[in-house]
Amino acid sequence: MEGINIRLDAFEGPLDLLYHLIEKNEIDIYDIPIASLTEQYMAYLDAAEDRDMDGMSEFLLMAATLLEIKSKMLLPKPKTEEEEGPDPREELVQRLLEYKKIKDATETLKEREEEAALVFYKEADASVQKLKEQSPQELEDLLQGITMDDLYLAFQQVMARKETKVDKVRSSFRSVPKDLFTVGEKMEYIRDLLILRPHGATAFHTIFRENAGKMEKVVTFLALLELIKQKEVQITQEKNFGEILIMKYREGETE
Repeated sequence: MEGINIRLDAFEGPLDLLYHLIEKNEIDIYDIPIASLTEQYMAYLDAAEDRDMDGMSEFLLMAATLLEIKSKMLLPKPKTEEEEGPDPREELVQRLLEYKKIKDATETLKEREEEAALVFYKEADASVQKLKEQSPQELEDLLQGITMDDLYLAFQQVMARKETKVDKVRSSFRSVPKDLFTVGEKMEYIRDLLILRPHGATAFHTIFRENAGKMEKVVTFLALLELIKQKEVQITQEKNFGEILIMKYREGETE
């Protein structure tokens, strides 16, 4: 260490210096040769260029801790295993292991920061900024005059209407299963229905095909909910217990 000036501020603290020495000398962190490590640590302090006590206080405290551990290691070992106490290095090892975890996490975050610095993002279009400035759309604006409970009740009535038409005899026969429907397909089906209607509106029960099975009706209902969520359609009911109408969403058109 002769002729070498060390700046302690190059290390983030005494644990950083200890960890540096452990890595440099390829020391097993679970079996630290405390005497050798203490000598190297003290040599760094002796060669330190920065002698400011405020900056060295933490390093000197660690030096005292190392000397204490070293002295305990030099004490005669007990004659029996029962009298053997805890390893004096145990607390220091735990502190170094915790420091290693933090240091590894810091290095990982630093690498991600460097990778992120190489990524360039395109400025958002004016239309995107305009959408951000708009106030969030309330669900009540899409369900005019009714609630989700009303909508679910209407769906239950559609399902019940199918159950009353079941032929108990024929229903016991085997039948060829129909193709499965997807929510996306049913969303497109509802969009087409609204296009074909003269006023761009259709009654709730008309979105369910006459001979549709239970699974198809469930998928159709899910498709309607998804269209509501995406603000493509809105639901209205002009009077209590009146017909529930589905129409294309018109911004600003609320009751």
